[in-house]
Amino acid sequence: MRTILAEADFPAISKDALDALKHMPEDDASIQRLANIVLREYSLTLKVLRTANSAYYRRSDKTIQSAAHAMLLLGARTVRHLAASLLVFEHYRKRSPGLKELMLLSLLTANHAREVAMRRKLSDPEEAHLCGMFRNLGEVLIAGYCQRDYARILQHLEHKNRGEEVAAFEVLGFRFDDLGEAMARHWGMPECVITGIRADGPLASSEIGVITAFAHDLTAAVYRRECEATRDSVAEVLARYAKRLDLTREEVAGILESSLAETKEIFASARVTLDDLKLRRLHKAAMAQLGTVGHALVAPPSAEPLVDPSVHPLGATAEQLAAADAVVELARVRDELVAEVVRVAQPASGEDLNRVILMVLEGIFRGGPFDRVVFCMLTPDGSGVKARYGLGTGVETLLERFSFDLTPREGPVAVAMLRRQSVCVPVERDFTAQELRFAQSLGASSFGVFPVVVGTRLVGSVYCDRPWNSRLPDRPTLSYVRRLCDGAVKGIEARQAANTPARTPASGGHPTQCVTPAYSAAFKSDVVLRLLRGEDPTTVASALGIADAVLQRWTAEFLASAVSGMKAG
Repeated sequence: MRTILAEADFPAISKDALDALKHMPEDDASIQRLANIVLREYSLTLKVLRTANSAYYRRSDKTIQSAAHAMLLLGARTVRHLAASLLVFEHYRKRSPGLKELMLLSLLTANHAREVAMRRKLSDPEEAHLCGMFRNLGEVLIAGYCQRDYARILQHLEHKNRGEEVAAFEVLGFRFDDLGEAMARHWGMPECVITGIRADGPLASSEIGVITAFAHDLTAAVYRRECEATRDSVAEVLARYAKRLDLTREEVAGILESSLAETKEIFASARVTLDDLKLRRLHKAAMAQLGTVGHALVAPPSAEPLVDPSVHPLGATAEQLAAADAVVELARVRDELVAEVVRVAQPASGEDLNRVILMVLEGIFRGGPFDRVVFCMLTPDGSGVKARYGLGTGVETLLERFSFDLTPREGPVAVAMLRRQSVCVPVERDFTAQELRFAQSLGASSFGVFPVVVGTRLVGSVYCDRPWNSRLPDRPTLSYVRRLCDGAVKGIEARQAANTPARTPASGGHPTQCVTPAYSAAFKSDVVLRLLRGEDPTTVASALGIADAVLQRWTAEFLASAVSGMKAG
C-alpha cells in the first residue's frame, strides 16, 4: 500500500473516486458535484446517457440527450457507481498495454455482473457493475505498480501450474484480494465492493457476492483460458453456481454477447481499439461450446480499408471531412439539447426548475463548448447577486467570487443584468477597460453574460467563459446559448401561468380555465423539505414558478400526513 500510494500519478484516481463514491444525499448540490465529475470525461458522459436510455431505465419514448437529465432519472447512487467504474477504467487502461488488457477483462466482468443482475431483477444493476469492475482490483494494482513481481506471478502460473492465489502468495506473501480489499477501503468504497472482492464463489453469503464471483469466474473461463475441445469450461462454471443462480446455457450466451457488445462501445467511446484477436477467438470458441454462433463483434485490426481514407474523391482531406462531420454533429447535439430543455422546463414534466437550470448549464458547457458556466440568482431583496450552480474546471472557486451587489461598479455581470441585455466580449464588440480587467482576473479570453428575465422581472443571469488563448465563440454559438436560456424562461412563465388562480372575465362569461401541472409526491416532498430546512419561501416559489399559496398547501398536507403517521407511545 505504501509503495503504491507513493506513486506520482496515484492521487489522480483516488481523489475522483472518493468524490464520486461519497454517500451524498440525492439533492441538487449532489447532482451538481456529480455532473462536474461526469462531464469531465467524454466516455463517462456517453455511459450515463446510454444507461438512462437503456430499456431497463427508460421511462418514455423520448431519447435523453442531457447528462444532467439522465443523472436525475438514474439517481445519484447509480451515477456514483457508473462514475467510479469508468474513472478507474480510464486511469489504468492508459498506463501500459498489459494493463489495457486487464482493464478490458475487468470491464467484461462488470458487464457480466450487470447482465446477471438485470435478469434477476435487482433494483440497482449498476451496483453489480461496480462490484464486478473492482473484483480484480488487487491484480490490476500489482500489474500497474509492481511489474517485476507481476511477471514472476505469471511465470509461476505458466510453468509451475499453480493457482492464482497460490502463485500470488508465493511471490508477494499475500493474495490479490488482500490488496484489493485494502485499497477499496482506502478509497472509501461501499461495503458491497468489499463483499464482491472477497466473495467465495457460490458459497458467498449475499446475492451480490455470488453474482460478482460468477461474473469473475465466467470471464476467466471464456477469456483467460485457451478453450480445449475436450473441456467445456463455461459448463463447469454453470454447474458450480447452479444452486445459487439457476442460469441456462442460452441465458449465459446472451450475457456473453451483450457484455462484449457493451465493452466494445465503451472502448470506442474512449478511443481505444479493441484489437485483441485472442479475445475474439476465445469468445467464438466459448459460444461454440454453448451451441450458439457468436457474432463478429470485434473486427480484426489488420483489415485493410477499401479506399484511402486520407483522400476524398472530391479532393477534401480526411481532416477536412472530419471537421465538417464535427460541425454537423455539434449542430445535432445542440438542437436536441435545446429541445430537451424546452420539453422538461414545461410544467407538465413535473421537474424541479432548479434541475432544469442545471440542464441549461450542461447544454452550454457541452454544446458551446465553454470552459466554465455559472448561474447567478438575484437575492430575495433584489439588491445583490449570488451564484447558485456551476459546471467546469475550477468552478468551485468561481462560485465563491460570484456574490456581489447589483450596482455598476461591481463589474460587467452586474452591468449586463441592470441593462437586461446579454453581452459576449470580445465577440460582439471589444472589451471595455472594466471588462478586460475582469476577464484577466479570471484567466478568460472571452466571456458572456445572459440575463434571465421572466416577463418583466429580472431573475438572474448565466455567465460562461473560455480560457485564455482559446478560440472565440462564434455568433451561432451565442444564438444557441440564448435558445437554451429562452427555453428555461418559457418554462418558468408557463409554470406561473399554470398556478395563477382562475379569473372571471369582465364581461361576465365563464371563468378562465387553468391547467395545474401534475407534480409527483416525491417532488412536492422535496420542495417542502427545502422549506423546513430554512430556505426562504419567496425564493423557492420564485425559482420553481409555484404560487406561495400552493407551497403553503403542500406544507400543510406534508405535516398533517407526518402527524397522522405517528403512533402514540
